[in-house]
Amino acid sequence: MKRLLALSAVLVLALAGCSDDKKDADGGNGQTGDDPVALLTDAKKTIDEAASVHIVLTGRDIPESAQALSSGDGVATHAPAFKGKLTVRTAGSPIDAEVVAVGSKVYAKLPFTTSFIELPPAQLAGLGAPDPAILLDPAKGLTSVLPTLKDPKIKGETRDGAKVLTEVTGAVQGKTLQGIFPKAPADQDFPSTFKIDKESKQLVSATITGPFYDGATSSYDVTLDRYGEQVEITKP
Repeated sequence: MKRLLALSAVLVLALAGCSDDKKDADGGNGQTGDDPVALLTDAKKTIDEAASVHIVLTGRDIPESAQALSSGDGVATHAPAFKGKLTVRTAGSPIDAEVVAVGSKVYAKLPFTTSFIELPPAQLAGLGAPDPAILLDPAKGLTSVLPTLKDPKIKGETRDGAKVLTEVTGAVQGKTLQGIFPKAPADQDFPSTFKIDKESKQLVSATITGPFYDGATSSYDVTLDRYGEQVEITKP
């Protein structure tokens, strides 16, 4: 009987030790032991080294009165260059445009034009839109917000088809957003979520929320795919 009690005690202690080890490995909260900073750094490196990336951007809860970037869909390269479509909202109405950005110039075909016209940077900024060619710029584009994310934490994992994505949350500083969103206040923080495929080290999607425009809390959802395609973008 004493021997049985002794064996039981040893078993309980062993199980307790395993439980403690698991808590230490996952931080005690059921999360993985991944380093969020390392994941963000790897994701930035993957984008910075990709020949091109297909980017889709969608705005939500944007004030009707705001002159704002509503959506975008196109391919960006490190030339730098961009080709795709942008939708901006002005005077409460959306304006769709085919856009080509190359050679430090932006050309747009608007609904009321039959050919591409050049848009000056000041006009783009006034509409809340960036020069889309800088979307992949390591210092001003999408990846510039990753290494400076405040208080990054791993929220957990989600599935996207066959992919298992790790969610990293934190706050993006407004000053790092101004290359992409010219009207973002520099002194504000924007709660954000980034979904990263650990196997490919690719950033798959991001959601950035905050006071992009006066009097409202808006969000932008960004998805990224088709990494590394060989794309040539020329002046229209």
